[in-house]
Amino acid sequence: MTSKEPLISVIIPVYNSEKFLEECLNSLRLQTYQNLEFICVNDGSYDSSAEILQSFKERDNRFLIIHKENGGAASARNLGLKQAKGEFISFVDADDRISLNLYRKFINIENKPDIFMFNAAEINENSKSVYPKYFFNTSEWKNHKDKNTIHSFDDCINPFHGNMSACNKIYRADLIPENPFPEGLNYEEQYFFFLTMFSASSIKIDCSPMYYYRNNYLNKNTFDLFKITDLIESLIASKGLSANYKYALFQHKYRKFALEYFKTDGSLKNKYYEEMRSRLKYYENENLDSNICERLTMFGMYKNILNLSSTEFFEKYFNKLL
Repeated sequence: MTSKEPLISVIIPVYNSEKFLEECLNSLRLQTYQNLEFICVNDGSYDSSAEILQSFKERDNRFLIIHKENGGAASARNLGLKQAKGEFISFVDADDRISLNLYRKFINIENKPDIFMFNAAEINENSKSVYPKYFFNTSEWKNHKDKNTIHSFDDCINPFHGNMSACNKIYRADLIPENPFPEGLNYEEQYFFFLTMFSASSIKIDCSPMYYYRNNYLNKNTFDLFKITDLIESLIASKGLSANYKYALFQHKYRKFALEYFKTDGSLKNKYYEEMRSRLKYYENENLDSNICERLTMFGMYKNILNLSSTEFFEKYFNKLL
């Protein structure tokens, strides 16, 4: 390592993560690139996470441990960003792991972009292998020739696809404003995705999977999705891009709202369904081009949301969406 090699700050929110935390932290500690700082924010854990973090700090002084009362991943990431000293920022969740060569691969990029985006693959707990189920492919980006192609966000054909994680990207630090994650809400990474992508003048993508994640099936407040989507819509409007994203946002709403309906607690399903239907009914008066709508993925489901009861919708789509 030379003094000219830039510092990368890696922010890890930790909450009751004892089962996979050592695996995660070892994938950081053993990176082939060394000029790293690991900012671990213990978000009020009551298991052995704090002890595991302390053991890593004692072995490696690149680990900084911050303890706080539980406030959610957004508040943990925001606090970690305040402590970060690096020229570049990376986020890793405490139950995931990364390729040991990830940061060296990034550092070897000659002209470093504002955002470097790489693929993620799901860990199969049963076989300890990884599913070939990636976040994105290059067909979703216009004008892509190879991994050296410099993109703008305008090249992204489907920005609402399942690639809105904060963790499969490395960011130039000065791209990120203060407190960029909406605190007290789930789905906060979706807002952060658009906030940073709109600000980036250069994006490079690598389809190689270098982030390995576990699906988190813990119950969460699915109603937060409505609030986060409102924030994203307001952000898009503030950029003067409402017309550009009109149909993409519409499709995202009925597909994502419907998917999260099935993850909603049974006692709240009817309430959630009515909120979903009320928000989507708005589009009946939006003068949408029917020819465009009919080409949208699962547009028929949108119509069914407006016309079916919660029970009828559940029975019709349960095996199609989950």
